[in-house]
Amino acid sequence: MSDLLYEIGTEELPAGYIGPALDGLTAEIRQRLEEARLGFERICATGTPRRLVVAVEGLPERQPSLALRSVGPPASVGFDGEGKPTAAARGFARSKGVPVEALEVQETEKGPYVVAVVERPGEAAAALLPDLLRAATAAVPFPKSMRWEEGGFEFGRPIRWLVALLDDEVLKLSVAGLQAGRKTRGHPFLAPGEIILEDASFENYRDVLRRQSVVVDIEERRSIIREEITAILAPYGSELDEQALLDEVTNMVECPHAVEGAFDERFLSVPASVLSAAMKEHQRYFPVRDGGGDLVPRFVTVSDRTADQDELVREGNERVLLARLEDAKFFWEEDSRRGIEELVPRLEDVVFLGGLGDNLQRVERLGELGLRIAAKVGPHVSEDHVRRAARLCKADLLTGLVGEFPTLQGIVGREIALAHGEPLEVADAIAEHYLPAGADDALPSTGEGSVLALADKLDIIVGCFSLGVLPSGSQDPYALRRNATGILLILEKNEFDLRLGELVEMARATYRDHDVECDDEAAGRIMEFFRDRLYHAAIERGFRHDFVRAVLAAGYEGIEDLWRRMESLAECAEKPWWPSLVELVDRTFRIQRDAEQIEPLKEELLREPLERELAAALEENRADIAALFDGGQYVAAAERYCSAFAQLVHDFFEEVFVNVEDQAVRQNRKSLCAWVYRLFADSFADLYLIETAERPE
Repeated sequence: MSDLLYEIGTEELPAGYIGPALDGLTAEIRQRLEEARLGFERICATGTPRRLVVAVEGLPERQPSLALRSVGPPASVGFDGEGKPTAAARGFARSKGVPVEALEVQETEKGPYVVAVVERPGEAAAALLPDLLRAATAAVPFPKSMRWEEGGFEFGRPIRWLVALLDDEVLKLSVAGLQAGRKTRGHPFLAPGEIILEDASFENYRDVLRRQSVVVDIEERRSIIREEITAILAPYGSELDEQALLDEVTNMVECPHAVEGAFDERFLSVPASVLSAAMKEHQRYFPVRDGGGDLVPRFVTVSDRTADQDELVREGNERVLLARLEDAKFFWEEDSRRGIEELVPRLEDVVFLGGLGDNLQRVERLGELGLRIAAKVGPHVSEDHVRRAARLCKADLLTGLVGEFPTLQGIVGREIALAHGEPLEVADAIAEHYLPAGADDALPSTGEGSVLALADKLDIIVGCFSLGVLPSGSQDPYALRRNATGILLILEKNEFDLRLGELVEMARATYRDHDVECDDEAAGRIMEFFRDRLYHAAIERGFRHDFVRAVLAAGYEGIEDLWRRMESLAECAEKPWWPSLVELVDRTFRIQRDAEQIEPLKEELLREPLERELAAALEENRADIAALFDGGQYVAAAERYCSAFAQLVHDFFEEVFVNVEDQAVRQNRKSLCAWVYRLFADSFADLYLIETAERPE
């Protein structure tokens, strides 16, 4: 067995590019190895800002041989009455490159035919891997790619070197005009020379780079940074809780080292949220807090140098931060002198989106839509606070602070609102209405913030779909996918009694009140869009794709209920009665799927004992099973359903012929099967969509 080491050396990649690029490169290599029939024991990936690395262990030296079966003429044509090959058989053997004596007669669907089995030897892995790696590299996804050489190859940043080793041999691989070799590079400042790798051992590779001041393993870098920052924070009584920043900084350095710095206490007059954002968003510094959660005039930066350069690193970062904090303090003092209400009328001068008006019109819509949602949510959300927060929520876009620090939108609005006496609930909703900014981001913590966040995201989704402005491929300029995901997460967390279709209709009604029409076709596309987001979210949570499709087919407007059904279906799949349940739903679906309509059962047309027994079982169990479904007891309902109908339906199909000539009887029997099928599939999941090893057609 062989090992493969593949390193793509680049100019410095943005931190956010590295994780997705490694995931994409690994997936592409894995898929292509499987397609090439090259098995492996383990594949792993890691990287730094200047390199993406994939290591594969346990590769075979060559593909396994492949037996190709070719069907020739019928046996009666290929061999005469005495069993001797005819000219047709000899010609077929010649065309396949096998002796005529090697031909076989095998039974096929059409009867006995002449068959040639050709053994094709597998190709060497060393011959297959160059094209495989080249194709995988070209398919790596990036938010933005660059072209820098005559061949027009695109990548996240220019590629500067390649390592491609199979054991101790260099693969004959060329990408973007570069020939792969065995030379990698150390830290660009601490160990800038080239390094010759003897073989493809991943352990040796990591050790060699570590000696050249490069910690190539992402988890190792993250652990080093976490330990060093934790040690710095310990005397202040606080702990590291900036996970997203930690992940980002981990992919900004090759030789991580944490350095503590300080700033003047006078800047603490600026709200802590503003200071923290200025430090984190612009400089990637970790704010320092005391045991009570209050900011202290210290920060931690992660250097890409060793400890002997701490003083130089500290001075440089303190100087950069000083300028940032001076700007923040100046803008805060200027912005906070004015009440946020003063800025609202000026939103009329800021266009939201062509066809959807300006931002003043938008906050008016948000107020109306927010009130519609709040009225449905119930009394624990103040409609007055939602109305007020909606009016003020976009005003901070006109402040100097947000102009200088765009990521502070919402945060600045909250602080100015508090400084001018707005209720805490209003201020919090202003800050929270942008949340969540991503699938892993914090959700609004207040009812008012959740309602306004729903209104904000619904407004832009329904507005864009009404104009035909839809996301396509990787292009989503108005972040509609992110906003849809945010809506789904808020609904799941808050357990609001709100259904997706109901929310879309609220937003459509609000737009109609403002002379913008979102027609039924656009509304249908919006619901399909949400369904697609739910599908991807469920796959990311580890649910089987056919389970996800089955649950979505039974409806997805109630988000909390959908996730309960998803988990319950996975639980059902572990039960001993699961195969019988799948067969029951599948068979009842198949027999009635071509029925034009489902009619009420006509008792006088139930002629066979088993169909009368099945109809009686349906009448006896329907209400109890439906009550279990309505109460969210999906596993219990599924077990009751299977117990009541599995054997009975099996016997029914064995003894009763459904497609009789009498159209009325036929329709009645199909309707009986349809009612049994729908009792389960409409309430829980459509198990016809479940993939099984064998499914009769």
